[in-house]
Amino acid sequence: MSSLEECSGMEIDSKDWEKDEYQCCSEDPARSPLEASLSQPSMSSMHSSSKVKVKDPQKFSIRDGDQNVVVLDCGNLLAVPKKSYILSETFFALPSHLKSATAGKGDPILLAVSKGELCLCCDKDKGKSHPSLLLKKKKLMKLADEKEAVRKPFIFYNAKVGSLHTLESAAHRGWFICTSCNSGEPIGVTDKVGQKKHIEFLFEKVCKPEMSP
Repeated sequence: MSSLEECSGMEIDSKDWEKDEYQCCSEDPARSPLEASLSQPSMSSMHSSSKVKVKDPQKFSIRDGDQNVVVLDCGNLLAVPKKSYILSETFFALPSHLKSATAGKGDPILLAVSKGELCLCCDKDKGKSHPSLLLKKKKLMKLADEKEAVRKPFIFYNAKVGSLHTLESAAHRGWFICTSCNSGEPIGVTDKVGQKKHIEFLFEKVCKPEMSP
């Protein structure tokens, strides 16, 4: 992930998470409270509705297949080994209306960190041929009210893979949020699934966030 941009988090609520287990199941379990919460109102109804009112973002922390957690350090999101003294960054999530959403991709959501004041964005830097994962200074709740053309680079498809989740960019299809197999590196996006990158994550419940006004 590139360093923080001068442009103007997100968490997911659930219960009864099995925090000590991390495995990719071949069978999809019953919808988790987290998944159900992000899908309320349903994404199918969002496609036909121009305005969807969501009171509060949901929140969660992220853990990858190497048991790394994501932290915010000097404007960068890093994947580091999970330790008792490490404070995982809290992600804030809101469902987001997307007219051009592709069926079967997952639920379109907006993601933010730093109490909902830094939003995750998948976009191309000037002169770059491929997108990168950026943090932009935008308030999550205000971004949710922007037009689709503004929101689209910030939208990710949240899809279930067994008990895990993938996050695919809506603006750049085939590019997924990922962590490296080398601990301590920034999280980013990749279109090379399975090549020394983790794209499947365990979402873990965090208490209800206090959003900035």
